[in-house]
Amino acid sequence: MLAKTVLLGISAVSAVNAFQYGYNHVTVRKDIPLVAANFKDVDIDLYSPAFLNTSSRQAGFKNGTQGPTSHEDMEAYMESIASKNDYMTYQTANFTSEELRSFPFVKLSSSKGPKSTDKVRVWVQGAVHGNEPAGDQSLLALLGKFDKDPKWATKILKNLDIVILPRYNPDGVYYFQRVLATNFDPNRDHTKLARQQTRDIKQLFNEFSPHVAIDMHEYGSSSRYGNYVQASDGLFSAAKNLNINKNIRELSEKLFAKNIGDAMVKAGLRWEPYVTGRTSTDPNYVPKFDEAGSDAKIGRNAMGLTQSITFLIEMRGIGLADQEFQRRTAAGLTMASSIIETASNNAQKVFKTVEGGIKDFIKSKEPIVITDSTKYSTRMFQMIDYTNGSIVKVPVQFASTTPTTANLTRSRPESYLIPVAWADIAKRLEVSGLEVETLSKPWSGTVEALNITSSELSSSYYEGAVLATIETETKKRQLTLPAGSFLVSTRQKNAGLALNALEPENIDSYASFNIIPLEVGDEYPIFRVVKG
Repeated sequence: MLAKTVLLGISAVSAVNAFQYGYNHVTVRKDIPLVAANFKDVDIDLYSPAFLNTSSRQAGFKNGTQGPTSHEDMEAYMESIASKNDYMTYQTANFTSEELRSFPFVKLSSSKGPKSTDKVRVWVQGAVHGNEPAGDQSLLALLGKFDKDPKWATKILKNLDIVILPRYNPDGVYYFQRVLATNFDPNRDHTKLARQQTRDIKQLFNEFSPHVAIDMHEYGSSSRYGNYVQASDGLFSAAKNLNINKNIRELSEKLFAKNIGDAMVKAGLRWEPYVTGRTSTDPNYVPKFDEAGSDAKIGRNAMGLTQSITFLIEMRGIGLADQEFQRRTAAGLTMASSIIETASNNAQKVFKTVEGGIKDFIKSKEPIVITDSTKYSTRMFQMIDYTNGSIVKVPVQFASTTPTTANLTRSRPESYLIPVAWADIAKRLEVSGLEVETLSKPWSGTVEALNITSSELSSSYYEGAVLATIETETKKRQLTLPAGSFLVSTRQKNAGLALNALEPENIDSYASFNIIPLEVGDEYPIFRVVKG
């Protein structure tokens, strides 16, 4: 798994040798003084363990082998702060990590009862990657902000219910490594659901069923692009998959993204859209950046495909150890606070757009999008000149995904039929929050079946799988399936996840991940039931 050097995206894994069990640290590459001069502390109070008591920071934080706050200190802080505020409820999930660590989270609500039906629900998670410490620290600072500013808290919670899960990957944080204890990347597991931990957290997420979701990360700030490095304190992206309702996507981009940028500027911080790109130390290299993609295997799109407003938030940090940590954490707090404030200040609009978007998505007759693409154009991008430390606007080649362009589309089926022999597929869909009907009687009728016309395998492993690129042709045929088989309606809220997983040409389908292995000439064993 990732046994060879990989292309360095801005938040991609640093080039490493083969994984070992635990302690898969990246090389520390702190900013040179010319660059670091652009990242001084900012005037933002941070009420989190690493800043309230700097002596509590773990010794390895300075050399990039530990994060600042231990699991035990995080739990104690969360429990203590929740005990002081009636609107906070400290909880521990009824499951554990792969190494049996707990998942503490805090529910913030001024409403009585387990779940408000008329408030906007916001889910906030951090530390999906264990070596990105500003992710969880900024969320602990967010809890501290609620505690220290009762007036602000009252205003926010008048309109919102919030769940804050600071540490999605506690084993990764313990080992200060990107991946889970089993060396799977938790942020690439949202389709294949290879790990039980992914499944457990996804079910907790689906139980809360948020209108807005926030995913806090760090990006690798030392990457060189010719004579330049990234200047941004924060990069962010809304979910981009075109099977998310258009009104939800537009509200994300036109209201939330704009407000995040404005909040960063007001705080004296710099931002750009989240991008990945090849690195080079060639001084003549022209940076070529790809904006965040639409793939469903990644958290932002997987959460967005539940028809929610979802944002990936990235602060500078991977490989910096403790350097510039105040500014990194402040940037995370600023961006997360902006999303929460935007949701609260526009609660009626957000609630109406998301709930209305869900209804429109469920009844939509529009074709579904299976593959998409982008085109490059020139865009100015804030960078730091590595040779003199100046902040400059650099013309880069930029592939915008706001929005992407649909390539392969197909009519939306009313439902998918899954043979009883493929019960593991049905289970994955249930974990993803879909209702799956088990047929009590045999099913007979006309279906659309897909025949495989091309199947090309990758030359290497990706996250434990050999990926397949599939092409198909459609035919209609009579089908009879035995009792115990499964029917999945596409007329439900989370059907966007099924559309990505069950259409084999999609880059994140079960066929692409070889969960359903296919060769040329095979009939794809998932069948489409179409209207009329």
